[in-house]
Amino acid sequence: MPMETYRLEVRETETAEGIDVDLYGEDDLVEASTRVAYEEFGLEPADDRETPTAEFREFRADAMRTDVQFARDPAGFDFRVVGDGDGIETVRIEDEAWDLDDS
Repeated sequence: MPMETYRLEVRETETAEGIDVDLYGEDDLVEASTRVAYEEFGLEPADDRETPTAEFREFRADAMRTDVQFARDPAGFDFRVVGDGDGIETVRIEDEAWDLDDS
């Protein structure tokens, strides 16, 4: 399989209720996606904050199957692109950087 270019986008939902993550292939179609609701993790955005800046990563990979997974620790989220079972790219979102508070 030839190397392909992918783009990972991590951004807050329009309603500020969580995080949307989309993985785009070379044809600009969504290959994989996930959504995380702040409420599920006891979080809420601070009242006086600005919308956080979206994170973008472009990378090349040789993978037949791709997926987006996430993990949570006390300080933030790790969003990971997995290709054929191997980790390819990771974006870290820190609660402090995005002004997320415990609800």
